[in-house]
Amino acid sequence: MGNYFGNDANSHYSSLQTRVDHRFSQGLQFQADYTFSHAYNYSNDYSDVYAVARKLTYGRDDFNRNHEFILNLVYDLPVGRGKTFAGNASRALDYVIGGWQISNQTNWASGLPWTPSANNCGPLHDTGSCHPNISGSFNVGAGSFDPVNHIVQFFTPVAPMAYPSVSTLTVGQDFCSLKAASSGPFSLPGCGTDGNVGRNTFTGPRHFSSDMSLSKSFKFTERFAGQFRVDAYNVFNHPVYAFSSTQGNTCVDCGGNAGQITDIENNFNGSGMRQLQFGLKLTF
Repeated sequence: MGNYFGNDANSHYSSLQTRVDHRFSQGLQFQADYTFSHAYNYSNDYSDVYAVARKLTYGRDDFNRNHEFILNLVYDLPVGRGKTFAGNASRALDYVIGGWQISNQTNWASGLPWTPSANNCGPLHDTGSCHPNISGSFNVGAGSFDPVNHIVQFFTPVAPMAYPSVSTLTVGQDFCSLKAASSGPFSLPGCGTDGNVGRNTFTGPRHFSSDMSLSKSFKFTERFAGQFRVDAYNVFNHPVYAFSSTQGNTCVDCGGNAGQITDIENNFNGSGMRQLQFGLKLTF
């Protein structure tokens, strides 16, 4: 009997989507959207395992965030000629206090998924992924920023795990009968088996970004008008930490930068640090 290989994997997406929409009224308009979603697929990284261990390659999509909230808001400040406050202001005063507008876009989302991996499972698992077994809980979460090493610790690796040395075998003893090492809640799988840690079952740091604009409009004559604006991207200068299946060392028993956040996200809009942009426009 031969093996059959085909492009027969599938993916699945389900979501709950809600929206609150406030049309422009009294200088204010906003739109708020919330999505609760689950996306699952088979990983291309484990194509050699798919034929024999499909369950191991199935899990959350690398770029799916289960929760996402987006708010868009525009507000004309009610100050200046013809407005609620200082409606009878002089033309000169209105050049200072009138014509101001604030707009904002805020995005909050849960983290991206990732899979714990182990450093040494090759002796008994010669190909494919290296998933350890897990029994119990494993604490993860972004700690405080280390200003010296410029890192944030996301999880603390456990002690290194390794299979027993062949030199420990007695005459007639099968290597597979030796018990693999364990450390904390993790242990290495046995001969020819895969660990029980599923693909992308852990979640990285959440995403938060907020962009804001402040503009001032001027009316010089019936024909000529102008606008000055300041755009602040990531106005609160909030870092979006990168730790996911595509960024970060996810090995639970490795040294080096295992479990460390060393960069900000590079695959999501609004992940950069604060940037200011100034603009001046004249219309006629």
